[in-house]
Amino acid sequence: MIDTRALVGEEQGRPATEVKTLRRSTQEILPDGSVVTLRQQEQYTLFDSSVYICTHTYLTPTSTKRTQLFIWSGTTAPHSAFSHAQTAAKNLARGPGTLPLQTITQGHEPAPFLQALGGILITHRGSRFHASKQYVLCGRQHLGHIVFDEVDLGLGSLCAGFVFLISYPVTLQRTELYLWKGAACAMEEVCAARLVGMEISEMGGIEEVEQGGEDPKFLGIFGVGAVREGIAESSAMWEGKARAPGRSEIRLYRVEEVVQKVSLFAGLLSRRPSWNSRPPPSTRSASQDGADIKVEAKRISPFTQTDLEAEGIYVLDAYTKLYILVGPLFPSTPERVRDALLSQTLRFAEELARFPAENEGWEGSGRGFVILGGVPRDVKMLFRCWDEGRGLWGTAGLMAGSRGTRGDEVMMVRLDEVVRAHKPGVNVGNDALPEFTAQAIPAGSAPKEATFLPNSTEAVSEGEGEGAEAKAMEGSTGATSGDVHKNVGGK
Repeated sequence: MIDTRALVGEEQGRPATEVKTLRRSTQEILPDGSVVTLRQQEQYTLFDSSVYICTHTYLTPTSTKRTQLFIWSGTTAPHSAFSHAQTAAKNLARGPGTLPLQTITQGHEPAPFLQALGGILITHRGSRFHASKQYVLCGRQHLGHIVFDEVDLGLGSLCAGFVFLISYPVTLQRTELYLWKGAACAMEEVCAARLVGMEISEMGGIEEVEQGGEDPKFLGIFGVGAVREGIAESSAMWEGKARAPGRSEIRLYRVEEVVQKVSLFAGLLSRRPSWNSRPPPSTRSASQDGADIKVEAKRISPFTQTDLEAEGIYVLDAYTKLYILVGPLFPSTPERVRDALLSQTLRFAEELARFPAENEGWEGSGRGFVILGGVPRDVKMLFRCWDEGRGLWGTAGLMAGSRGTRGDEVMMVRLDEVVRAHKPGVNVGNDALPEFTAQAIPAGSAPKEATFLPNSTEAVSEGEGEGAEAKAMEGSTGATSGDVHKNVGGK
């Protein structure tokens, strides 16, 4: 059973480590192995087709000098550049007080790496040598720092929960910079955007635009025909962030079985004869032995779309909204394990949904949803650098025939309804209707007041059916079910 209160309490009890920076540097590693040291104002701007070595020398709270090296690799960076970066980093890591080298992929930047860059990170598409002057950066709070990621140029990319820096070249020599502020963005995000804007603005000025106050000049950046209605309005989730910007941290949990570790000796005993080349298993599910299945919830931080596996089940907590994400291959899990995971996930999500409400005195029920298909727009915006082509579950989801993988068809059910339906002994749907019985009786034996005779549009002769009447209203032939179906209605 998952101890939700202990899990949340453990996360909240981890204080951030305060250090004093002595020196920081960022070097770009080119595919041919050459090293380019970036200028101070460029050290926190990284491109997704490049690899960088970031060095951070600092003093710990106990005045101990430490040096931490990071290798940052963009999503489209060549492997050759990464190999050269490993060689260069090993040479730099020989000094005293140097901590083990950390390798980071784009989107999985931990708090110490962001701290090494000065608390702000900008990620661009492409390379520094072929960078476009027209782009959109989405700025958001992330692990106590601020990150700006390049997103698609379009009104659909703007979101009420964040800030956006929009660079638009007017001429070859003149580029304008806009700061678009979503209705629910945090003041820390706005301040960071202003600071970054002063660094990257060629003219030194920034034009600020509030959501809802976009003029034709601003809309013209996004092409002919762009209108204000093309920007999504603020939803209940983002309004919740606006009420408590300092507490709206996004958390992703994976609920999984606690598997038993198998010793090397036991694994060798259970191994098949020598013609089986597979190594002995290192873990074993309790369901294989008929034992009780233990379940745990693990937080994934930081996270991207690539952390979601089609066989898994996840809980995405966005403070005022909570979503259960069910992988398209989750039903293929062995039945006993699947039932245990599902029941524990529902219980964990139900308790998790109540915590902030109990602590802050607001209604927490109704904030949970189970996503069965598709991806709501708000959920997409919770992921940095959302890749529409990949969706939530990537290639495995597409091969499994996941409906609405790219978000074109959304299927959601309220969490409380699923919890009520999952409880044993509770009927749902047609089974929840009141019980009734029916009895067959001989023809003609029903009471007169409960007997109904057909009355068609054709003439009925006298005495043909008790009380039958052949006359119709003058000027009207009446309507049959066929007429109604055709929307004629006798007219």
